[in-house]
Amino acid sequence: MWRVDALRRLAQLLRHPAFRRLVAVRTLSQGGDAVVQVGMAAYILFSPQTQPNAWAIAAVIALVMLPFSVVGPFVSPILDRFPRQRIVVVCDLIRLVLAIASFVVVVSGGAAGSRQVLLFGLLLVILGLNRLQLAALGAGMPHTVAANEYLEAAAIMPMVGPISGMIGGLLAGGLRLASGRLLSPAWADSLVFALAAVMFAAAALVAARFGGHRLGPHAGEIRSTWADVWTGLSVGVRELWHARPAFVGVGMVFGARIGYGVLMTMVILLYRHYFGSDENLESVMVEMGVWFLVSGAGFALSGLVATPSAARLGVRLTLLGSLALAGLAQLIPAGALTRPALLGAGFLLGLFLQSVKICGDTLTQAHICDQVRGRVMVIYDIVNNLGLVVGAVVAAATLPADGNSWPTLVALAGWYFLLAAVFALLSRGQTASYNRGTVLADGGGGS
Repeated sequence: MWRVDALRRLAQLLRHPAFRRLVAVRTLSQGGDAVVQVGMAAYILFSPQTQPNAWAIAAVIALVMLPFSVVGPFVSPILDRFPRQRIVVVCDLIRLVLAIASFVVVVSGGAAGSRQVLLFGLLLVILGLNRLQLAALGAGMPHTVAANEYLEAAAIMPMVGPISGMIGGLLAGGLRLASGRLLSPAWADSLVFALAAVMFAAAALVAARFGGHRLGPHAGEIRSTWADVWTGLSVGVRELWHARPAFVGVGMVFGARIGYGVLMTMVILLYRHYFGSDENLESVMVEMGVWFLVSGAGFALSGLVATPSAARLGVRLTLLGSLALAGLAQLIPAGALTRPALLGAGFLLGLFLQSVKICGDTLTQAHICDQVRGRVMVIYDIVNNLGLVVGAVVAAATLPADGNSWPTLVALAGWYFLLAAVFALLSRGQTASYNRGTVLADGGGGS
């Protein structure tokens, strides 16, 4: 019955028109990002002229994740100074223009030399702006639901990303395969970016329907000035530090992302060099795509696990159990490194690690006041991105060329168990505090 009640509460969120609109904006925006990422990944990882190693994969992940991590501290006060709705609309409009520019570069022969550099620059800006937009949507989310619905909302929003990614990836892949049989490679590739432009335009139109301050910050609230950038950032860090459950939750998300970054790099190497070769690149692309699709399905379904679990057991036990179960799931391919074992582990790790993220999101939303929530969400997003990059770098420094490493799989399982032990120690005796922002906030529950 408690699962049914949790699902009912998830469905009730959709009675808020602003929340429905927020979900639609994120779906379209992140779907467009997935379309862009599919095009970039296919060029780098599946060209017969390239032989990607772990360091090349780590470099791609870093190039996608780090640009906004570098500029994030300088733009974070924007989220607390200007209407977040306007930020979302402007980001999508800029990304629309850049996607059209990418279409032009590719269709005119942007596969080498300066055109390739230009194309990568355009893609980096498109993906970098996404991080600012997600931070704005995250900071504005509490304005679209009731105060005791943060858990359910934090569960749905992370589900939107993987679902949107799967939809965008499938659309991009289907369009590329279909157009490739009718058009030249340049035109077939360029249509992928045209599809992304359409999705960004649709996201901007939906976001424009929000009222000017519907996502905050509200008029009259204290805002930082440009001279307060460093001061404002330090305020966000200090606020996160003093909101100890939020700080611990962000730390656990960082640790979980490190593990997933290692696994993601390992999986790409395994499918590219251990299971596959240059002679069967098309089947390698399909098999690797299936792995990411299955893992993404785990991410997408995590809300259906984390939400009823947190409603029944509390956020603390849900986060603790998710880390421990992730360690057990990681042992599956360690026992037998086969494609089915990797698929099973990928699904379960997506499920449990995204459950950790849902709990971290809930803690951050519930323990950070709105005046600094924008800056804290940017810090959170930076930490989240850095976790994947750190994991990819660790993988590059330790994995063999084909990615086949039994000790690494065992070490990853041990890493999740260690995170669970650290979290249990840091959160001991604080159940009520960890349940803030949920239906258990007034009734206790969990242990």
